[in-house]
Amino acid sequence: MSNHQTRIQKKALIINTASYERVVSALNLATVSSALGETVYVLFSYGGILRLRKGFEDEVGEETDESIRKEIHKRRRKNGLPKISEQLKLLRSLGGKIYACPAAMAFHNLTMDELTDNTDGVRGLASFLTEDAKDATIIYV
Repeated sequence: MSNHQTRIQKKALIINTASYERVVSALNLATVSSALGETVYVLFSYGGILRLRKGFEDEVGEETDESIRKEIHKRRRKNGLPKISEQLKLLRSLGGKIYACPAAMAFHNLTMDELTDNTDGVRGLASFLTEDAKDATIIYV
């Protein structure tokens, strides 16, 4: 590639945890990458799919390690820690795509109607890897 050609960077994140601080960190990476002009795709898998469930996006419960729950609550009260729901909305506004894994949805008995409006649809792992994540840096959380 010559210096005159622009290389489009791509990131594909697979979020397989519902742990609040890990999802926040992954979405921070996704939103900053998107703001910097990268193409970003996010697939919420088995554990992570719960963060796309309406009303659960910003909850902090047992899925998050007990040792940091209080700190998360304290920082959120001071507006020092972003809400997952806000990050999902921001990522989409920057052009990022957010998908729900159909196997994870089936595992948790979730339907599309139960997922946040900040979901772009359902994407199986095979199509996510061969289409969206093709030539991308893949990050597993």
